[in-house]
Amino acid sequence: MTDTPTIIIYAKYHIQPGDVEAFRDVALRMAHAARLRDGCVFLDVTEEVGAAGTFRLIEAWRDQAALSAHLSTPDFQSVFEEAGKLGIIDRQADAYSISGRATLDMPS
Repeated sequence: MTDTPTIIIYAKYHIQPGDVEAFRDVALRMAHAARLRDGCVFLDVTEEVGAAGTFRLIEAWRDQAALSAHLSTPDFQSVFEEAGKLGIIDRQADAYSISGRATLDMPS
């Protein structure tokens, strides 16, 4: 990790069974593109074990400018539009701001 994040986003999607494969494809393409962008510290897409069609996206951005740049790219807009055509039963997303950093003194 080369950047220290100031924004973490945690999103959860529940997808209709017939659209799970398509959503997985869209989410993974978006994540791959985002990871290449300046300011993306990480972006992980996971599918919940034991809860078919439930995906969690966890991402961290260096700052609001980097996140805003990502959100405004044509490829993000395209996959967002594509995902919007899928059967999303429920979606929840939260953004967390990190206001500071402290090194932890941990025993070895």
